[in-house]
Amino acid sequence: MQKSSVFTALPALLVAALLSACASAPGQRPACPSAQQMEQPELIGTWSVQMDGKPGPISIVLGPHPEWEGTVKGSIQRPDFQSIVVGDVNKGEVTLEESRDGKKVSGNWWGNVVENSCAREIRGEWADSDDRTANFVMRKTSR
Repeated sequence: MQKSSVFTALPALLVAALLSACASAPGQRPACPSAQQMEQPELIGTWSVQMDGKPGPISIVLGPHPEWEGTVKGSIQRPDFQSIVVGDVNKGEVTLEESRDGKKVSGNWWGNVVENSCAREIRGEWADSDDRTANFVMRKTSR
């Protein structure tokens, strides 16, 4: 007995419908991204930083980098100075380079997005140009 073409096409149509229902619209981000889902849009905004052994408050303000798509550029405000910062996120790992004079790197930030934080907390290690290190926690305060 031969099946009609409607029944043979049904599984393929069902799979296509399910896949299109699961796909997000371009540019739409998850409401609560996992660490692996975090991308540049979640890095953009204001972050409050706690750094072991360093005076606070420390804040980081990030926006889209004007030249490098998918990366960020902004500033770090510390009690006694301000630095320029650029960076990105890839599969839950955040890297930032800090520069006091805009020419040479004065600090490196390596961190991991905390799972179940909706991409609003990053923990890691900062190192200055003399390789002195400090642990940090970054928490997003605004978009």
